[in-house]
Amino acid sequence: MKKYSVTLFVLITLSIGGYFVIGLLNITPPSPTITVEDKNVEAAQGSYCWNGLINAGCVDMASPPEIIKDHEFKPVVASPESELNIEFKNTPQENTLNVNQWLTNEKTANVHIRDKRIVLPKEKGVYVYDVSAKWKKGDSSYAFVIDIR
Repeated sequence: MKKYSVTLFVLITLSIGGYFVIGLLNITPPSPTITVEDKNVEAAQGSYCWNGLINAGCVDMASPPEIIKDHEFKPVVASPESELNIEFKNTPQENTLNVNQWLTNEKTANVHIRDKRIVLPKEKGVYVYDVSAKWKKGDSSYAFVIDIR
């Protein structure tokens, strides 16, 4: 019985230790969970810089409209002036969460964000957005698309 307990203890300790080591080595930023009207909105990884314990890296991506086009994302349909919620498993640093609406492939408009929520436009149409944030380990952006009907 004692041998079984020691083996179990060692396995649990190794599992927990492995989990933390993987977390320290990870150079991938956290992904957002974006929802509108109880629907999940798919978001594509944009540009980022991230630091792990041993590795660090920066990746430059195309503009959000190009990312959406390349990923062939289908827009999530939402009602005019509905609320879109943005959550991260790992909370970003205070006052670093930003959202932009892409008007063209080069021009953006900053979107007011309050309590991790934005209000979508009242005019019908397809809208491309990017969300960005900063953490202690780096920063990242993500692109998504919404169809207001």
